Amino acid sequence: MDLLNPKRLGALRGLARPVVFAWVLAAMTLSAYTISPPGAAAQSGGPTEYEVKAAFLFNFAKFVEWPLAAISPANQVRLILCIVGDDPFGPDLSRVVAGQSVRGQAIQIRRYRFGDDLRPCHVLFISASERPHLTQILAGLQGAHALTVSDIDGFAEAGGVMQFVMEESRVRFVVNLEAASRAKLRVNSKLLALARVMNHAEP
Repeated sequence: MDLLNPKRLGALRGLARPVVFAWVLAAMTLSAYTISPPGAAAQSGGPTEYEVKAAFLFNFAKFVEWPLAAISPANQVRLILCIVGDDPFGPDLSRVVAGQSVRGQAIQIRRYRFGDDLRPCHVLFISASERPHLTQILAGLQGAHALTVSDIDGFAEAGGVMQFVMEESRVRFVVNLEAASRAKLRVNSKLLALARVMNHAEP
């Protein structure tokens, strides 16, 4: 069964079942599925850029290990996925993670603004709206165990852990292993095999 066939994807999305939607998007993510141009997704049945990126975030959480220090008594049964700045996902991220868990932890989405305390976040998507504050945000996370993700140009070079990049209408990503090591995060080799890896660091 070709789960990546656009017609089949459109039919599955029409079921409006969050678990099916998340599962299909996860499959598309791992295949670096070609996205539809803005405004064309509804006609083609293909995913939009931020539907694919939402699925990436969910998969990142599945293929990254956090140190025990990141699991406090207050959040031991929750994996906290945060967005700081303008939210480009709309309802897509909520649909992707609805009813899902990561290693037995339910996923909670939180939205923040610049100046808020971001240290409780396990996965932190830094919106393009926060480009002027990027240096301060990353500096404020020193010593924290946050998997930082963004599609801001130069994010990985600036010290972010994972950066989305577009290549021939496909969503790809860059991993800064040195930044991951500083945050005490272990990135699964299966995920690294799909990434462009920079700053190789010793474990």
